[in-house]
Amino acid sequence: MACRRSCRLIVLALLLAAAPAHAVELTGRLSLLGAAAQARPGDLGYVPGGNNRQLLDQESLRLMLDDTGKQDEWSLHAKAVRQNAVRYPLTSLGPSDLFRSDRLSGDWQNDQTASHTTRIRYEIDRAFYKLRAQSITLSVGRQPIDWGSGRFWQPLNVFGAFAPTDLDTDYKPGIDAAVLAWFPSAFSALTAVYVPVLNRQLTTRASGVVHYRRQVGEASELQLLAGSVLGDRVAGASFETDIGGMGWRLEGRYTTANHGSVFWITGIDYQFGDSTTLTLEWYENSAGAASEADLARVVNERAVRYGLQQQLGRHVLGVSLNRTITPLLTGNYLLLASGLKNAAGGVSASLLHQLSLTYSLSNESDLLFALLVTTGKGESAAGVPQSEFGHAPASAMLRYRLYF
Repeated sequence: MACRRSCRLIVLALLLAAAPAHAVELTGRLSLLGAAAQARPGDLGYVPGGNNRQLLDQESLRLMLDDTGKQDEWSLHAKAVRQNAVRYPLTSLGPSDLFRSDRLSGDWQNDQTASHTTRIRYEIDRAFYKLRAQSITLSVGRQPIDWGSGRFWQPLNVFGAFAPTDLDTDYKPGIDAAVLAWFPSAFSALTAVYVPVLNRQLTTRASGVVHYRRQVGEASELQLLAGSVLGDRVAGASFETDIGGMGWRLEGRYTTANHGSVFWITGIDYQFGDSTTLTLEWYENSAGAASEADLARVVNERAVRYGLQQQLGRHVLGVSLNRTITPLLTGNYLLLASGLKNAAGGVSASLLHQLSLTYSLSNESDLLFALLVTTGKGESAAGVPQSEFGHAPASAMLRYRLYF
C-alpha cells in the first residue's frame, strides 16, 4: 500500500507541475519475447533424468512521460513485466537495486509447480526533476547515470552497466540520486552525484562520486572519476582517441573493495568500408577469479550477485562484428573468451558465442532473433560454476518491439 500511495503522489505531482505549461505527450514501448534453452549436464538448471527444455515467454510495457522546458525538465517512466517460465532460471537482482528505494516497485510470483513459475513485476524506473540555470543543472530523483568509454565493459560506470550479452540497452535503469552538473564550456562537464541510503531490504552505505569529462583536441576525450561507492573509495580515468582511422580507448579504476582491486579495459574499433565494424576489448579485473578453485569464492560476493562485477574471471577477451546486411537488416556476432587455471596447473578455456539479427519492420517496430552457445566446464556437483561461461545452456530468443 505504501508503494502504491508513493507512486500515485509522484505521478500526480509531476502532472500538476506540467499542467500550466502545455500538454505532455504519453509515449511507450511494448516488448514481446519468447526464449528456449536446452540444458546439458553441468548447465544451470539441469535436472538429471528430467525434462531439461527451458521455456520463457515475457511481455513488458514501458509508459513514459517526458517534458523539457527552457529552465527545467522532468521524466516519469513506469514499467511492468510479466514472465511465464517453465524450468527457465529467472533472475531479478541488478546493480540498480543497491542504489534505489524498494518503495517504488513490487513483485507477485505464483509457483504453479516446481518447474512452472509466473512472475509479475512493476516499478517506477525513472522519476526525476531537473532545473537549469546558465551552465549549471540540478536533478533530483530516479535517473540513469552512464559513464565510461568501453563498448563491452565500463569501469567508470560505478553504479552499474549493461552486460556485454544484454540485447536490450535502450533504457538504463535509474538510481535514486541528486546530481549537480556544471558545464564550464561546450566541451567539458563536471558532475557530482550523491546517492543516499534508501533501500530497506539491503544493508548499504551512501555513495558520492565526482566525474569530469572533457574533449581533448578534435578526436579525443578524457574522463576522470573519484569518490566513494557503498563505503569503498574509488578513483578512475578513461582516455579515448582516433589514430590511423581506428578508435582506441583505455579505461580503468581502483577501489578499496576486496582489500584493494584494479579493474581496467583497453580496446579498439575499426570500421570497414562495407558497413562492418570490428570491436576488440580486453578485460582485466584483479577482483576476479584466477583459477577454477577461486570461483566458489567469487560467485558469493555482493558485486557479482548484483551485477556490479559482470565477469567471474580475472581476464576476458571480447570481440564483435556488426554489419548492416540490408537497409532493414543488421547482424551482430559477439565472442567472449576466458581462461582459468585448473587443478593440473594448466589453463581451461571457456567461450561464449552470441549471434543476433535485427529486422526493422517500420520506424516504430523491429524483430530480433538471437542464438547463444557456450563451451567450457559446467557447474560442479555443488552447483558452483567451474568456468566463466560453460554453465550457460544453449538458447534461442525471438523478440518483437513496438514504440508508440
